[in-house]
Amino acid sequence: ARASRFRLPAETIRDNALTASGLLAGKMDGPPVYPPQPSNIWRHVGRNAPKYLTSQGVDRYRRGVYTVWRRSAPYPSFVTFDAPERGACVVARSRTNTPLQALTLANDASFMEFVKGLSDRILKAGPTDDAGRVQFAFRASLSRAPSGIEAEILERFVKSQRKHFEADADAAKSAASATRPESSSVSESAVWTAVARVVLNLDEFITRE
Repeated sequence: ARASRFRLPAETIRDNALTASGLLAGKMDGPPVYPPQPSNIWRHVGRNAPKYLTSQGVDRYRRGVYTVWRRSAPYPSFVTFDAPERGACVVARSRTNTPLQALTLANDASFMEFVKGLSDRILKAGPTDDAGRVQFAFRASLSRAPSGIEAEILERFVKSQRKHFEADADAAKSAASATRPESSSVSESAVWTAVARVVLNLDEFITRE
């Protein structure tokens, strides 16, 4: 009612996911950091081939503004969400919508860490029933409760994923968070990782209303 609806800038999308996952580091200032990105990108450009040494600890989860930027090989997920490559100045950023953006939210190495972080938060939050956990997932990610139909769809999804992961231990082990609460089983962690992946891939999550 008060302003135009538009997709968040690339760096803010990362910050938003970090916040929802509970992984956001509040450290200020300092040199650039190197969050996870696809391997060998830096080796394919330029005369030199410096190694991209992924940051560990707190630096891995700092805000997007601290991410290292190399003009010949900019951070891939930022470019996907229309961050300028900085080879030239721009007056305003483009805002595009492409399938690659959804694929990045669903599969990028950093976003998968955020997904598993949110899964851990859901399992640690307190609610032990599916409905309560779905409510928490929405509030942590979208700052609102799900509508009746949204809750119903996600609760059905939870049941289908639970059935799938309980029948396939290998798939559950692959999807589960390594930092899940000790009280949670591998299959249950995998279930809520799948739910978190859905929620963080919603259009509303990356859009300023």
